[in-house]
Amino acid sequence: MHVLAKMNDRVADNAVTTPSSIRVAVIADNPISRQRVTRILKGAIGIEVVGEGSTVADALEVARELVPDVILLNLDVRAEGSKGAACIARVCPNVRTIILTASENERDVTMALQAGARGYIMASSSPREVVETVRGIVRDDTRAAPTLEPRLLITSGEGIKIVEEDNLRDLNFREK
Repeated sequence: MHVLAKMNDRVADNAVTTPSSIRVAVIADNPISRQRVTRILKGAIGIEVVGEGSTVADALEVARELVPDVILLNLDVRAEGSKGAACIARVCPNVRTIILTASENERDVTMALQAGARGYIMASSSPREVVETVRGIVRDDTRAAPTLEPRLLITSGEGIKIVEEDNLRDLNFREK
C-alpha cells in the first residue's frame, strides 16, 4: 500500500507524537475526501494521523499493523463501509470505526452501527464536527450525525433503534 508507506515514513521522520495523542487512520476511496479529512485531523491538537488508504483491505492492514485508536472510513456505506466496519470490529475490536458518508438514510446508519461502527457522520461535516466525533469515540461515545440523532435511539449494548417521527410529537421540547 503506497499511501500507507509514505505516511509511516513521514510520521517516523517527524516524531511529533505524544503519549496522549489519538492515533487515527483515514480510509477513503476518494483521494480529495481523504486529503480533506487528513488535513482537518492533522490541524487538531492531540490527534495524530498514522495511516491512509482507499479500500477495505487497506483498512484491515492499517488496523492490524498500526492499531490506531480510530479509523475513519469514507467508503460507500451500503457496499464497503459497513463491511469494513464489521471486519475491523472482528479482527481488531479495540480499533474504533467511524463511517464518514453522504448517506442520511436511517437504515444505512443502523446497518453501519450494527456492523460495528462506533460513529456515523456526514462527509459534509464541519472540521469541528469531525474532530469532536473522533474525540468522542475515543471516550467511548457512540455518535451519529446531528441531523440523524433525533431520529435514532443509540444505546450502548442494546443496539440502535429508529425513532419514528410520530413518536417525536409526543415529546416536550426538553425531551427532544
